[in-house]
Formats: sequence, structure tokens, C-alpha cells
Amino acid sequence: MSVVSADTPVTDEPEKEHAPVEDAGRASWLRRHRADLLILAAFIIAGGYLYAHVWVDPGGRRPLHSYSDYFQFEWFLTADTRAFLGLHNPFFNDLQNAGVGVNMMANTSVLGLALPLLPITLLFGAGTSFVVAATLGFAMTAFGWYWVLHRELRLHRAAAVLGGAFIAFGPPLVAHGNAHLNMVSLWLVPWIVRFALKLFRSERPVRDGVWLGALIVYQVFIGEEVLLMAALALALFVIFYGIGNRARMRDEVRQMRRPFLIGIGTALAVSLPLLAFPLYWQFFGTQSYKNIGDLNYVTNDLNTFTEFSTKSLGNQSGVLTSTNYSEENTYFGWALPILAVAIFLWLWRDRLVRTVAILGGLFAVLSIGPQVVVHHKGTGIPAPWRLFVDVPLLDSMNVGRFTFVTVAALGVMLAVATDRVLRSERFAGEGERKVPVRLIWIGALAAALVPLFPQPLPATGLPAIPRFITSGNYREYVAENHTMFPVPPMDAVNNVLPLSWQVAGGMDFRIPEGYFMGPVGNDREASNQPPKGPTAALLTKVFSTGKAVTPTATEKAAIEAELKRIQADAFVAYGKQATTRLPELKATLDPLFGPARQVDDVWLWDVRSLTN
Repeated sequence: MSVVSADTPVTDEPEKEHAPVEDAGRASWLRRHRADLLILAAFIIAGGYLYAHVWVDPGGRRPLHSYSDYFQFEWFLTADTRAFLGLHNPFFNDLQNAGVGVNMMANTSVLGLALPLLPITLLFGAGTSFVVAATLGFAMTAFGWYWVLHRELRLHRAAAVLGGAFIAFGPPLVAHGNAHLNMVSLWLVPWIVRFALKLFRSERPVRDGVWLGALIVYQVFIGEEVLLMAALALALFVIFYGIGNRARMRDEVRQMRRPFLIGIGTALAVSLPLLAFPLYWQFFGTQSYKNIGDLNYVTNDLNTFTEFSTKSLGNQSGVLTSTNYSEENTYFGWALPILAVAIFLWLWRDRLVRTVAILGGLFAVLSIGPQVVVHHKGTGIPAPWRLFVDVPLLDSMNVGRFTFVTVAALGVMLAVATDRVLRSERFAGEGERKVPVRLIWIGALAAALVPLFPQPLPATGLPAIPRFITSGNYREYVAENHTMFPVPPMDAVNNVLPLSWQVAGGMDFRIPEGYFMGPVGNDREASNQPPKGPTAALLTKVFSTGKAVTPTATEKAAIEAELKRIQADAFVAYGKQATTRLPELKATLDPLFGPARQVDDVWLWDVRSLTN
């Protein structure tokens, strides 16, 4: 029994669970769940449709608008697999940021996805694991919400399918499907919601608490941001839901107190011991940081709430009006907000609808950020989030993504409203004044949702990897676990391709700097751009000025010391930028390390005589 329910009278409950008779076995189970399995298959097909252009060649293509994040997640999946197989510490990795390392718990390392995907990563590569995880992430999220809406809230099956599909394939989630595995793998969230709310009236609070604790632990290793967002939403939901019936609130609290306290105590007893060391490492271990710093840029412009995303049918221009293609966190068009308001007014007396509507609206307002912004211009008008920008943990959240809660609220509202229509008479009124209720509702849904229907994500081929790497010839010049210095140097914005070099090379060598979240400065605020060492600074100057650079004696000593510290074996120049600046690079590096030589399709400076 759940703490919440739709107030709609139920006449068509889902099939009851029965223990299969001995001779029926698996066939009986399949018959009872045939419709559910078909719906799951449909959701998987929908996820495949979204990545249709990637599935053409899953190991050789990526979403076009994934920016640097695709290569980061490909690297995380491969590094996690290496840690699991080698029994290394999965919470720390020194393959990036050579000599210092990366706090994997303080990054979106998706350990919880890498583990079940380990066979796929080994057999087909991290690129295939990425598209498998993303496809199933959408499908299983939709199915989880369908199950909760249909089995727990007892909504009509078709209404539950609609609600689950909207929550999983809504505009914000589709946008994050370009790159963010942690933000589309939300399949545990509906189950966390189910077990958390079930605690209030559970007849088996210990069992349900164990399930909740286990789900929380696993979600931490998929995405903590999503878990924190869900926890905030759940807490506010319970408060608003309780206030929604103040006349019975005291009696309800008295009835629910004991099972909830037992259940939540059990959940904490399960989760805290298992998470104690990972969370300690995240906040106090090597390369931990205080907070992510200024996230004001990840907010939602007011105008974007009624626009259409670049991935939806309603946007034929393809013009981007958000921060980037992966952060189109609103984009509901005009019709859906109007329909949501209509549902809110129509079903105001329904306690569930009233609560989720208020909750979804609140999170939409919070997603605006500390001030109202219109068309990328600040208005100076303060917004509610201004009150929370310095609150620990909240100060590290991408507040623009709060609309994920809004999407879930809209999905529940659409499902409950559709359930009401499907359980009502086909026509309202009498005689010539009969109104085709279902037909009108279908028209309203079509007007609101068809323009939001997602198009397959555009894809592109992966950039070339040096033959020097893929052939294994690099092993003659770079010892295992020693450092290869890529030229141009690693840069979170301009050059993350050396991450793919590492993946292609089996993670045998390290690279300096990298693309990850790590502490910067005395305040230890996180940045995805680690401080450049003297060697990267020298190379960056060559590329930015287009001129050869002669380091001072002090700079030369600092470069030599750094190369020894990180155990650098070779500089490897590859790609158009390196070819264009090759004369300047030779004029800069030859006097320091001797003349460059061409090996396969790269130019190489061997520095082992200096560093070893």
C-alpha cells in the first residue's frame, strides 16, 4: 500500500499477482506479464529510435552534439572496467592528470553502469557500451514509471504508458541523451520513489527499508545529482501532500510514524555502512574539492519554457537558444503548459494531482536560477534560488536540471487525467448536446505532445586515432604506466581526443592534465580544466601565438622537473593543429629534447634519456 493514490475510483485494476501453479511454470508468468513485456519492448524500440543514427555503427559513431562529454564517458567506462578487472581502487585513477590523479567518486564516473556493461565494453568497446547504456536508460526509466503508475497507483494501462513515456522521453531528458549517461539512466528513480513512499503505510517496513537502502546505494554509483534531486522532491512532496489534507494530517502522521521510522532506519542501516568509505573518499580523499563553484550559467532562460527544443518536431529551424544542446532543460512549447494548467484546475480536488502540480511548478521556478534571464540577458529581477546558492551540496547542483522534477510531475498529471477520461463515459451530456470527451482529450494531447515528439539524435563519425596508437607501436617509446604527452596538450574545451587514444591503447599509458572535475586554487573549488603545468603552458603558447617560444632557464628547469615527476617518455604530435604548427613546435621543442622524428603518422620527441 502506498502513501499516495489517485482519487479516481478504480474499476479496472491491474492483474493480481498469484503464485504460479506447479505445472504452469514460466509460461504462466509470461502470460501474466505479456502486456508488460510488450510495453518494455516498445520502450526499448523507442530508445533505439532515439539513437538510430548511432546504432548504424555503435563503435564508430557518436551523438553529434555530445561535445567533450562523450569522450569523457567513454573514458570513464573503460577506466572503470580496468579497475574492476585489475582489482584497483575504483574511486581513484591516475591515468589522467599524471602524477596527481583523479577522484573518480567526485566525478560522474558511472561505476554502477560500468559494472553490468563490463562484458560489452570488453567485447565491443566503450562506444558500444555508451549507446547500449543510453538506449536502455531511456527504456527502463519509461518502464519503471509505467510500472509505478499502473501497478501502484492503479491507473489505466494506456494512461500509465503515456505518463512513463513522457517522463523518460520528455525534452530535457532527450537533450541530455546527447552525452550525459548519468542524467538519462534514471531507471532506479521510480523504484526509489515507490519504496520511499511505501514506507509510510508498509506492512513490512524492514523489507521495504532494505530495498530502499540498496537502491540508494546503487544510485550513488550511477548519479548522485539525480539522487539528491529526487530526495529534495520526495521530501517536499510528502510535506505538500500532508498539508493537502490538514483535517486528517494528525491522524495520518500517527498511523504512518512507526512503519516510516522502522523503514527509514533500516534503509540508513543498509546504505550508510556501504557508502561510508566512497563518500569519505569523495569529500576528503585525494583530489576532493569543496564545491563546483559558480553554476549560474546552468540556468533556464524564461523564454525557453514555451519554446521547442532542437530535437523536437516543433522546432524546424534547429536554432539553439540554450547554453548548449545537452542543456535544453525546458522547451515545453505553449500547448503543454496550458494543458497542465487546465488539468490542475480540473483535478484540483485530486490530492495527488494538486501536490505534483505544485511541486513541478516550484522546481520549474527554482530552475530559473538566482535571477530571471530572458534571451541570455539578465533582468536584475531576483529569483527564489538566490536564497540557496551558498547552501552546501545545493551550491554544487546544476539548478537548470531541476526541470527533471517538473517533467515527472507533468507525466503524472497527464497519466491521471488520461485515466479519468478513459474511465469516464465516451460522451458527456445528452441528446444533441453530447460532447465527445475522449476525442477532445485526444486532440488536446496531440496539440500538446506531438510538437514535442523527439527526432533521432544526429550523429557523426568518431575522429581518427593515430595509427601509432592503434598498431601498438607506441609501446616501443612509452613504457606501461608511464606518460605520453599529447601535442596539442589536453584541454577540456579544445582537445580531449587523447582520452580516446588511451581507450584505444588499452589504458596502458598516462596523460598529463585531462578532462575531469578537480580542485583548483586555495579555495579548492572544482573545475573541469585543471591547472596547466609549465610544459602544457609552453605548448599552449605556441598554438595560441603561432610562434616558436624559447623558455627561460627557470621555465626549462620547471619543465624538466615536471617531466621527471610524471615519468614522461615521449611527446606525440598528431592532427591538423599539430601539422599546421609543426615548424614552430620543432623550433620550440628540438632545442630542449633533440630533433623530432616521424613514427607512423605522428611526430615524436623521445625524452626518456632526460626523465629516466
